[in-house]
Amino acid sequence: MYAWSVGDHLTHRFNADLGTGRVTAIEGRVLVVHFPDGQTTLRLAAHSDALVPAAAVIPVRDRSPLERLLAGDIDETEDVLTRLDVLHLLATREAGGLGSFLGGRVRLFPHQLHVAERATARLPVRWLLADEVGLGKTIEAALIMNRLLHTQRIERCVVVAPDALTVQWLGELWRKYHQVFTLLDEARLADVARDFGAGFNPFDVHRRAVIALELLVERPDLAKQAAAAGIDLLVVDEAQRLRRPPGHPGEPGYRAVAPIAALGRHVLLLSATPLEDDAHGFFRLLQLLRPDEFPEPLDVDARLASGTPLPPCTSATRRVDIGGLPPRAPRPIDVPAWWVPTAPLVADAARDALARKRALDRVRRALASGAALRAAQGLTNTDLRAQAEAGDRVDPRLAWLIAQAPAWRDAGQKTLVFVAHRESLDMLRDACSARAALATGLFHEELSAARRDLEVARFRAGDGPSLLISTESGGEGRNFEFCDRLVLYDLPWKPSTVEQRIGRLDRIGRRIPVEIVYFRPDEGLGASVVRLYERLGLFREPIAGVEPQLAHVETALDTLALAPDAALTDEDVDRLLGEAQAARTRIHDAVYRQMHREPFRADLAPALLARVPVDLDALMEQVVVNAASRLGFRVEHARGPRAYVVDFGNEALVDSLPGVPGGSTFKGTFDREHAVEDETKDFFASGHALVEGVLAHFEEDPKGRAGRLAVTLPGPHGPGLVAIYKEGPQFEVVALDGTGRPRPDWAAAFARRPLTARRLSAGEIAAHDWPRLLARLAPLLGDRRPHMLAAIVATPS
Repeated sequence: MYAWSVGDHLTHRFNADLGTGRVTAIEGRVLVVHFPDGQTTLRLAAHSDALVPAAAVIPVRDRSPLERLLAGDIDETEDVLTRLDVLHLLATREAGGLGSFLGGRVRLFPHQLHVAERATARLPVRWLLADEVGLGKTIEAALIMNRLLHTQRIERCVVVAPDALTVQWLGELWRKYHQVFTLLDEARLADVARDFGAGFNPFDVHRRAVIALELLVERPDLAKQAAAAGIDLLVVDEAQRLRRPPGHPGEPGYRAVAPIAALGRHVLLLSATPLEDDAHGFFRLLQLLRPDEFPEPLDVDARLASGTPLPPCTSATRRVDIGGLPPRAPRPIDVPAWWVPTAPLVADAARDALARKRALDRVRRALASGAALRAAQGLTNTDLRAQAEAGDRVDPRLAWLIAQAPAWRDAGQKTLVFVAHRESLDMLRDACSARAALATGLFHEELSAARRDLEVARFRAGDGPSLLISTESGGEGRNFEFCDRLVLYDLPWKPSTVEQRIGRLDRIGRRIPVEIVYFRPDEGLGASVVRLYERLGLFREPIAGVEPQLAHVETALDTLALAPDAALTDEDVDRLLGEAQAARTRIHDAVYRQMHREPFRADLAPALLARVPVDLDALMEQVVVNAASRLGFRVEHARGPRAYVVDFGNEALVDSLPGVPGGSTFKGTFDREHAVEDETKDFFASGHALVEGVLAHFEEDPKGRAGRLAVTLPGPHGPGLVAIYKEGPQFEVVALDGTGRPRPDWAAAFARRPLTARRLSAGEIAAHDWPRLLARLAPLLGDRRPHMLAAIVATPS
């Protein structure tokens, strides 16, 4: 019972029309209360439950919606309807369990949702993402990360990637998922030491970080510090680099990552070629994920022979599983073979193992760069330019490229040119500039990570260079699906390297065929390599799962290069193809089949996509724009579909939103496709600071929780009470008519959108005894405290 004092303010629970009264005297168990609004003074029992301390005593946010309704403290109808829309959005964006996967600036592909759901079905998440090149392993990893963040399963996260990909990871996490990570490089580590003292754990300062695998190897103390900090999620990109041969403690990369993986928390390994070396390498990765399932000593052959299914910790989606992707369009260019090196260049040197290795390296470089003639004649790049200007013969690949490139540029097309060596890159750049006045982008291992990202960004831009010339450093982890064609200026002897190059363009989301230009000499070793690859189907379809069985191809070519007459006969080609096919069968029957337990199938796509609400983006737009306007933000349309500028300026009715400081301005779109196409705009979706700030504000704010509405509802009509209860993101509606009878049809109308409602007119308010109605209906709701409560008048449509 409330201890009343003279001067206290109160309201009468069942007679709200009295307004707020003030206790003027206390006479034993009787209070003398003056109600100025009603111009009356009443004597009331002090112990009566009908007396409620007024807002001056109990803050609005601490009073229940029922207390506010009884006190006549009614919110504006627009605020009540805005809150109801917020509840609909919170429930809708869950999307039957897919909600935490839908916020990224990405197109939604069913196979990625399938993999993300499978990986997160069991905790902790310890998973190997081994999709074919170009199917979106990075997206899958980010989807899983979002789910763990959304469910508050992780706080500390570290992404380990090759140095060339670290800045790309930072950009992808920010642009696509609104996630802010820090690059832990030498400069940032020095900042930590300066600001916090030598030896301070950098993973305690930067709890979400990206770090280069090379730096982790170079600084073993960092792996120990990461383990000591208690990393909740470890992500390792290009995990095939984590090698551990049988009977070996592991190469430096493996040893650097192992202590963090051993924490037993969430781990994601990404690798398009987990089987490249052999099945042992694949199982070594699984040991990092599930050491209890693969204890030492590990007999890989015995495990495969046993047929024991692998634990559910891998996924390896293939293009054939998805279907409907643009085809590869090979474009062979026939060229004379005068530039191909011949056996005499190396035969005299091939007398011992070291000399043989040097000879083979020389042949490979000559094949790759077209430098055989220059090597024989002692020509330099300067000599080459001089020969070109004099009309002398030059590499026919270069002549063809110079002839084609201006037309590609004029058509606004983008072409990625792969070379094996920096020598070839410099030669091509000089020739394109001197002979065709073509500006080219460059991508090679000697550029800094930031410079490589800048070169890719310039190349992607519409007004950027039409050609990007890249060494092999651009063949791993980069996304060039926007390119019109790929030019294989040279042809590596390793089929998996060719596949990596093609995979830069042949990626999920591409909408046009993948044009693959390669050069086909008319004779010699180069002609044999091309013929073998054509028979393998390398230019027509991916070779995922067959890479380790094609390793012998490189060995065969090595041997062939030292032969007096370097060429593959039809019998040689048939033998190599037969061995590859037999190996393909073995791997399919063993490891690869086990990796495809519960694989994605095209017939799963409709059911997955049906769980994505078709009106989610439209509802997000309506709720966020309306809520921001109600909060006093300046909201203006911008150029582009469903695009806006939202300014949190001085006119705002709140000082701040959770995670959004005053003065913030956002320019973005609610249209997913537009956001994917134009990364200069924010994507206003789940996870964006403005969206989450608005929703968090309504989670805490009392506004819109108590209202009176006239609502178009099924008959019979009249007054009633609607209570909305919230549990997590879901809500439940209970409706009673004026007689106290439950009205599930009314409740269903509130649970759907849109609700047709308006303010009660003065006549409708006066027509009903609201305090008496509430006093009769409120007890029927039980003891649960509603999230919001509305006294309503049901009206016909």
